Order: sequence, then structure tokens, then C-alpha cells
Amino acid sequence: MTMLHYRSVCIVITFVFVILSSCHSRKATVYNSSMSKKELGNEKKELKDTHVKKSLRQEIDAWLGVPYRYGGNDKGGVDCSGFVNAIYLSVYHVKLPRTSKDIYKACRKIEDKELKEGDFVFFDYEGKGVSHVGIYLSDGKYAHASTSKGVLISDLNNLYARKKYVGAGRWKN
Repeated sequence: MTMLHYRSVCIVITFVFVILSSCHSRKATVYNSSMSKKELGNEKKELKDTHVKKSLRQEIDAWLGVPYRYGGNDKGGVDCSGFVNAIYLSVYHVKLPRTSKDIYKACRKIEDKELKEGDFVFFDYEGKGVSHVGIYLSDGKYAHASTSKGVLISDLNNLYARKKYVGAGRWKN
């Protein structure tokens, strides 16, 4: 074997080793073959929920203070449904209907006691049915795009919010 041929073989082997080892950068989840389908489903859900909760908070933090703009859907200005859409697309990879009323129609209605981080909270500010949507966080707090203050976190239990509150919903996964 010539020196040039030997170097070529070494380069190819090194290249193949680098390519193959880079494929293992993802964290693998190992499932025990004795686990039931229910246990497998719960395990996957718990792993997904853990990741989503962290990402949801980070994404909402990045939007705080963005000004309100009717019909807006980016950080230059956003309305309530544009904000909820942007968050859901970024965090959950779900494209929602564009208006708060259509999101309300499409989601599964839930009781307040069932509220979990990432659920929707709906309001009627115009006296014509659902006209505002926010994303529930925890402890009675929700994130939304206010017409006067832009994207912020508010308390669901304040008197004004309670008066305008329509109900809660969860996206059909």
C-alpha cells in the first residue's frame, strides 16, 4: 500500500467516523419492552410536556412588551389572536385559526378547575361573544396582547377580567 493510498483511506475512515458519531447527538429515550401501551403513552406525554412548559415560558418572555397592533402577528405589533398563534406555532408547532372567535369554536371547552399551562382563556370585551384570547400560565395568570399595554401577563381573577371572562379551552391534540 502506497503512502498516498494509506492517507486517503485514513481520511475516509475519519470522515465516516465523524459523520456517524454526530448522529448520536440527540438524547435517546429507551422504552422497556414490558411497558404497557398506556405507560408508553404517559411516558411520551410527560417528556413532551416537560419540554413544552419550558419553551412556552421562554417564548412568552420574549414577547412581553411587544406593542398591540390590530391584525398584527409579529414582534413589530400583534393582536391577541396573532400573539396566541405565534406562540402555538413556535412552541407546539400548531397553526391555529386566526381569530379568537374561531380558536374558541375549534378548541375543546374545559372547566376552570382543569386549566393547565398552555390552555386558552377567552373573553367578551365587545358584547358580541368571544373577542379576546390569552394563554393560561398558572396560579390564575395568563399572557395576552392588551390593546392598551401590548403583550403582558395579567391576573385572571381581577374584577374586570372576571366580568368579561367567557371560559377556557384546550387545543385538540
